[in-house]
Amino acid sequence: MANTMLLLTLKVLMVLAFAGWVSLWLLKPTKLWTRKWKGAEESAALTVFGYYGLDFTTFSFPVIALAIIGLIYLNLQSSEPIRSRKARNSITGFSNPVVVKSFVGVLSSVEIVAVSFFILFLAWTFYARISSDFKKLLPVKSLVLNLWQLKYLRVATRFGLLAEACLALLLLPILRGLAVFQLIGIQFETSVRYHIWLGTSMIFFATVHGASTLFVWGISHHIQDEIWRWQRKGRIYLAGELALVTGIVIWITSLPQIRRKKFEFFYYAHHLYIVFLLFFLFHAGDQHFYMVFPGIFLFGLDKLFRIIQSRPETCILSARVHPNRAIEVILPKDPSKFLSLLSHHFQWYHDSIVFYTKFLSYQSQV
Repeated sequence: MANTMLLLTLKVLMVLAFAGWVSLWLLKPTKLWTRKWKGAEESAALTVFGYYGLDFTTFSFPVIALAIIGLIYLNLQSSEPIRSRKARNSITGFSNPVVVKSFVGVLSSVEIVAVSFFILFLAWTFYARISSDFKKLLPVKSLVLNLWQLKYLRVATRFGLLAEACLALLLLPILRGLAVFQLIGIQFETSVRYHIWLGTSMIFFATVHGASTLFVWGISHHIQDEIWRWQRKGRIYLAGELALVTGIVIWITSLPQIRRKKFEFFYYAHHLYIVFLLFFLFHAGDQHFYMVFPGIFLFGLDKLFRIIQSRPETCILSARVHPNRAIEVILPKDPSKFLSLLSHHFQWYHDSIVFYTKFLSYQSQV
């Protein structure tokens, strides 16, 4: 009974944390939020909590708390197999395939609804920001622009916010130990594609953001002055350009044509995400960085957990190549542990097992 109440309490806390985080993103583009937030910042600046503490608690803490509470919830739920089975069965109905296309793969009703809501959120954010910007257009001091150029520059700037929204979610689908998607029954093998979709969307929005800004600078004959600026206050344009170039390199090397033929090249190029995030911090500033910090923090923590868990070494008992070019690998397995293959289709992705094989054999060894 006590365990049941604890699970219920954790579930309520997760719902509240998630609802608060979503509400934050929905309210952030509104005038009400802008007015209230300025007052909150002024009040927090006078306390020990400070400006940075307020930003962290508001923008970063809900997702981190959700992941940690979710980890505790899943561990407690695993000790109740009957409840876990019922919970999975209740989700299975919503996880049944609805769309089967080669371009997007298999989509369930839950995924379609989630993607639709995310697209609506991006549209709402863009509309709310642009409508507010167009009502109070102010000339840029360093640029001489006419009305349409000034409007186009604001549109380019707001595309950067759409890229930021995608970046905030980008690393969450590839978490394992702290996998928030497992709370709704979505395993790592499935959630990897969300990372691909978000990454592609982020690069698209960031490219429109950067290319449009360069276009406005070019037609105003200030591109040579603006493109190399690394000012102490405000946006650091050069850092944004370097972040965009780094992101495009990561995206190009992750294309299937390169990833499947040059996997090591793809793997090491993906580690440029450290460079990308560093330049993003310089370009966007600390307040915007707090919006994407939860995914970065959880990814780093999850990476550390996996390094610790992977320290025990294993060996290959035998391996052979079949006539159909399938490779059979036999690995030793601890008989006290249960091995479950969650999916017959394995994603080809870094930090995960890469299979050239049609099947995999396991052999227990005492």
